[in-house]
Amino acid sequence: MMLSRLAMQQRKAGMRTISLASLMLLLLGSISLAYAQKTTEIFIPIGKSPGLSYKYTYMGNIESVNKQKRTIKADGRNIKVSRDTKIWLDRTALKAANITGRFADLKSGRQVEIKYADADRRQVAEWIKVKVTQP
Repeated sequence: MMLSRLAMQQRKAGMRTISLASLMLLLLGSISLAYAQKTTEIFIPIGKSPGLSYKYTYMGNIESVNKQKRTIKADGRNIKVSRDTKIWLDRTALKAANITGRFADLKSGRQVEIKYADADRRQVAEWIKVKVTQP
C-alpha cells in the first residue's frame, strides 16, 4: 500500500512537470509569433495586417501635418509621431518592395494605416504605413 501511494505521488509530480513544460512552450511560441509580426510588419500592405488591420489600427487620410510638434492630424485627432515611431512606405501599388520612410513622407491627403502605441488613448503612433502611388 505504501509503495502504491509513493508511486501515485511521483506520477502526479511528473504530470505537473509536463504541464509546466507545455505551458512554457506555449508561452514562448506566442512570444515568438508576436515578435515575428513586428519584424515583418514593414512587408505587409496597408489593411492586410493579420489580427490588427481595422481592429487595432486607424485607416484613412492625413488631414494635416505639424512639423514643429511632430504631429499629424488624422481620425479627427492630433497624433504624436515620436522618434520611436516606425514609418513605412507601402509601395504595393507600384509593384515595388516596401521601404522605411521618414517624417517628411507624411503629407496631407496621403492614405495611411496607423497603429497606436496605446490603443485606448490613441495619442502616439507605434507605426505608420503610408500608401505610395507615384514614384
